[in-house]
Amino acid sequence: MIYLDNAATTPVNSRVAQVIYESMQNCFANPSALYNIGADSETAMNKARAFVAGCIGAKPGEMYFTSCASESNNIAIYGLALARKNWGKRIVTTGYEHPAVQHPFEFLGELGFETIFVNPDKSGIVSEEEILAAVDSKTCLVSLIHVNNETGAKLDIERLSAAIKRKNPRTAVHIDAVQSFMKYPIDVKKLNIESLSFSGHKINGPKGIGGLYLKSGTNIKPVFLGGGQEKGLRAGTENIHYIQGIAKACEILKPNISRNLRHYRQLKKHLLEGLAQFDNVVINSPQDAAPYTVNISFTGYRSETLLHFLDSVGICVSSGSACSKGSQSHTLTRMKLPQEQIDSALRISFGVQNTEEDVDSLIRALKAAKEKLQKVKK
Repeated sequence: MIYLDNAATTPVNSRVAQVIYESMQNCFANPSALYNIGADSETAMNKARAFVAGCIGAKPGEMYFTSCASESNNIAIYGLALARKNWGKRIVTTGYEHPAVQHPFEFLGELGFETIFVNPDKSGIVSEEEILAAVDSKTCLVSLIHVNNETGAKLDIERLSAAIKRKNPRTAVHIDAVQSFMKYPIDVKKLNIESLSFSGHKINGPKGIGGLYLKSGTNIKPVFLGGGQEKGLRAGTENIHYIQGIAKACEILKPNISRNLRHYRQLKKHLLEGLAQFDNVVINSPQDAAPYTVNISFTGYRSETLLHFLDSVGICVSSGSACSKGSQSHTLTRMKLPQEQIDSALRISFGVQNTEEDVDSLIRALKAAKEKLQKVKK
């Protein structure tokens, strides 16, 4: 099998799996328990918390563990907006956010917030000027996706956040960093943001664990209530095993971020060279997109048909966000691309395990698909 859908999820690193297994065997006690083995679990959890926080330049006390990045996004968006509703009810985001941001914004709109969605243009780029133009004295929250999950389009968060703060210092800035965490160097202090979300299963860790950075002193209303764990921000017994697992995944990736980026750039270059021989391929990703995600349209052939064909020869790609379950691409629709282009879209996303040989196999398979599949009649 050749797996080229790493934006959806990644294979769990065997070293991460071993850490989780050992934790389940030796660190099973509730971290809140008062006896010694409970204290041991708390010590292990705090060690993992400190390491993960250090990977993004945060303090240990600014790092919170959740079940996933969707939960982190919900906690941040609802909590930050509700804590500021007395002075501002305008919230701003992009039009190509993940559903875990898009839907909370829509719900806040039902609660009376003024929601602004800034759409990408046909090249997949969201205008920084349009985002800033949407910020006013009543803007309590701006939420931005660092790297788009469908096209790899990037935003310059440091520059944008600084400009937002100049325009309205009280505006909270939240970043969805699911597709950039441990792939690009991130320093939350330089970014000057209030919060940032990430996920374990996008970095060769397990599903069921996510993280939320929350800047010290940030005013936030807890929306996930219960036993008061995670300093009252996220209730529920902490998943010590997966917390240790995500820390191990970070430990493996941290010294190799620059090397991995070079690897992804080479794979992308090799892919684009291979795709250049097709007269029906359109590249939907911006030129300066993250190198590990490439969105194309194989015009004349429906995405679903192509996916099944590629799967039959052992190659896994997707047609867009895994959360859409095969429905039409949200991002490409917001880009207002032609329907034929949307209907024939494929997302190819690289992981650390991929090679140029994997790319060659994909190109051969696309050639075979063009020969064997019936072209869609216009």
